[in-house]
Amino acid sequence: MREELLDRLRAGEPRAFEELVSAYQHRVFGVAYRMLGSRAEAEEAAQEVFLRAWRGIGEFRGDAKLSTWLYAIASRLCLNRLASGERRVARHGEEMLTRLANPHADPAVRAERNQLEAALHRAIAELSEDRRIVVVLRDLEGLSYEEIARSLGLELGTVRSRLHRARMDLREKLEGFLP
Repeated sequence: MREELLDRLRAGEPRAFEELVSAYQHRVFGVAYRMLGSRAEAEEAAQEVFLRAWRGIGEFRGDAKLSTWLYAIASRLCLNRLASGERRVARHGEEMLTRLANPHADPAVRAERNQLEAALHRAIAELSEDRRIVVVLRDLEGLSYEEIARSLGLELGTVRSRLHRARMDLREKLEGFLP
């Protein structure tokens, strides 16, 4: 399936591109949203990721998974946006993470969960970009250390140390919420 999709993408088949977007749009958007903190900005970044993938599919050698390659594009794009100072959409307050709470749960339990989600979102947003991206890719998107290293062009030890430091930062920021 993967090789067939790659062949069709390299041949410029529009339906193959639709399949690529359909298969990965939510994950790419999730990475962009967690990095940029703005839904509108994340949507714009995700579109740019797929445009870059479409234009650069001929350069994809297939050494890594297609998803890892897309994460690499998304990570670089988001880090460049964060560093550029030319962010197109101003952030007006915090956007909340997608609600995972059970709508039938006790209102007090839902309120506590919402508080924790908001605190976690703020804590992740406050991490430095290099730490935030490894947390997003590992803990929220589930990539392996090796996939993160390939995506970001880092040594494996660098990924591990950044992730460790990021988790320590998060633990410190969320101390009041932890038992």
